[in-house]
Amino acid sequence: MELDLAVSKTDKFGVSPGGDTVEVTERPNGGVSVVLSDGQGSGPPAKAISTFVVFKAVSLIADGARDGAVARAVHDALYAQRRAQVSATLTIVSADTDNEELVITRNSNCPVIIISGTGELTLLEEASLPIGTQRMIRPQVVQLPLKSPRTVLAFSDGILSAGRSSGNPVKVGELAGLAAGMAGEEAAAISRGVLEWAVERDSGRPADDISVVALRIVRRKGDPRIREMTVRYPI
Repeated sequence: MELDLAVSKTDKFGVSPGGDTVEVTERPNGGVSVVLSDGQGSGPPAKAISTFVVFKAVSLIADGARDGAVARAVHDALYAQRRAQVSATLTIVSADTDNEELVITRNSNCPVIIISGTGELTLLEEASLPIGTQRMIRPQVVQLPLKSPRTVLAFSDGILSAGRSSGNPVKVGELAGLAAGMAGEEAAAISRGVLEWAVERDSGRPADDISVVALRIVRRKGDPRIREMTVRYPI
């Protein structure tokens, strides 16, 4: 099998830096995790929150902590440091090759979309509070077999708010159908396609920061000894 992972991001129109942070990290016993956080508010204050959350999570993953424990520990750290005054969403998508599991961990109002090889859609949308503001907050943790083909789509709430100002808000079912229609494409095409679709709903001026993560589990195509990562970052 092979993991095909891509992230596409854009900032809220007229605001920089955006309040979303996404990082990809290798797991200590094999596989990768992608961590997505959206800090409360927008601009530099929100970016500071989401950066703290993501890099705390990445550090704990590198130490070998399980994803559910990572989410709880990051919540406790944010709650203590910011005295329960700020919140952040947190989504972790992990392809854990050591245990042959796909693990999805959510503290977010945004669902995660999973598409099987037969086109079957699964929405992870159980109510899950953002971290940071209440003493006891639990993540939703879902574990699935790591098998091919399978596509996972995670995103920040800039996707769900797209088009709201014009009275044409995004519906989750509509988004799921869009993702299913692109499930056979490479991850970069999926993440970019969903992002551009949302930006178009906002007439080219995103009303919120938008981050889209696409992870595909597919049949291995290339040299098994070679791992690659590509980043495109406009400045």
